[in-house]
Amino acid sequence: MKTYVDDNFGSWDTSEPEMVDFYHQCQKTNVAKRCDRCGQMVRIQPQYAICNSCADAAERGMDY
Repeated sequence: MKTYVDDNFGSWDTSEPEMVDFYHQCQKTNVAKRCDRCGQMVRIQPQYAICNSCADAAERGMDY
C-alpha cells in the first residue's frame, strides 16, 4: 500500500486506481497560498483557507 500526504486531505491510500485518479485531479487544481492559521505556504484547493494539519488541530479543539 502506498500512502501520500498532502495539505488538502492528509493521507491518501493509493492502493485503488480510482483514488490515484482522484489524487492526481486534486493535485492539478491546487494553488500555492499561505495557510490562514499557521502561515505556512501550502498547496491547497483555491477555496480552502487552512491546510489539513490546521484543520485536524481545529477538529481536536485546539485554539485557532
